Amino acid sequence: MNWQQWSSLIMMRLKQVIGSYAFVLLPMWGMFFLNKVALFGLWNIFGIVPRTLDLGSIVGVFASWTMHGNFTHLLSNTLVLLQILFLFGLFENNAYRTITKLIIASGVMTWLLGSPLSIHIGASGLCFAMLGYMIGGAIFARRWGYLLACIIMGAGYWFTIKQGLMPQQGISFAAHFGGLCAGLLLGANSKHAYTRITTSY
Repeated sequence: MNWQQWSSLIMMRLKQVIGSYAFVLLPMWGMFFLNKVALFGLWNIFGIVPRTLDLGSIVGVFASWTMHGNFTHLLSNTLVLLQILFLFGLFENNAYRTITKLIIASGVMTWLLGSPLSIHIGASGLCFAMLGYMIGGAIFARRWGYLLACIIMGAGYWFTIKQGLMPQQGISFAAHFGGLCAGLLLGANSKHAYTRITTSY
């Protein structure tokens, strides 16, 4: 590719980075404040209740990543997502489709693995799914961009994974472990050719 094609590809990827931030973070923050101001916390009752087939739990499988217990919970997930979404925007041909798959897969895994009568909310399952996707892509699908990212940012990511997989009171181990497993499986099957920019004359 010549410099114009490289420039077009870089601009396209940067636009996708910004779009990925909007795609994930705007619903998270918007629903947090809407829930606090107008819904009186009722949105969080639609969290994932494992192996329960009522409407609330089904909604949770798809939307629990927009539910947070408090501002600290929201902020901690946001700080992790700011880093990972940047990489997804750069390295995925269609970041929105990949993120949607990870939202659903991590929700389903939490629904399958969680303790009975528990309720799971928050975007940490998605965070772990995205981390798993990067690791699975780097190791099994030879996604060199993710491999480099895992090496450069590895210490922080491995610490996050280690802390998240240690059972703790009030922390959803099922969401973390389930999300990680879902991400690894999807990442291992994510090998693709990066989009090429063609120029017509």
